[in-house]
Amino acid sequence: MRTCASLLALALAGCGGATWPDDQFPPETEVAEVLFAKGGGGFRDTCEAIVVELTDSSAARLMGMVQRRDDKPVVLPPKGWLSSPAPDEISSANYFKAAFGGCNNEGKRPVGDLDGALDRPGAFYKIINHGEGIAIIVPRAKLAGFFYFG
Repeated sequence: MRTCASLLALALAGCGGATWPDDQFPPETEVAEVLFAKGGGGFRDTCEAIVVELTDSSAARLMGMVQRRDDKPVVLPPKGWLSSPAPDEISSANYFKAAFGGCNNEGKRPVGDLDGALDRPGAFYKIINHGEGIAIIVPRAKLAGFFYFG
């Protein structure tokens, strides 16, 4: 009986912090430094918000995926990813706003403007688990983020 009570207390308290999900990002993505990590959750829901700085070589490799279209260079997203700007229903979704708010709305927002990067060209994004999360890469800013609320 003590074990069940301990598990329930842990579930209600939530997890301590978010960890970088290597499996959600292309192999070209190398982390130089974790800039922001916030995680937590309750009985059924979890939230993770993590932002990292990419290494110079990683950002260069991600920017190096260029193709010419109509005599203009276009940076191609990694396989399975989409290029920004994202449709309005993605960048304005409530669960993304919760994650971009650092998960618990204590006023500490992740560094960078990753949610704003979804509205401008130059970023790559991937929707995770049918809309419960999003992964974002902004090669020019050397930033990447993972936000999950579900």
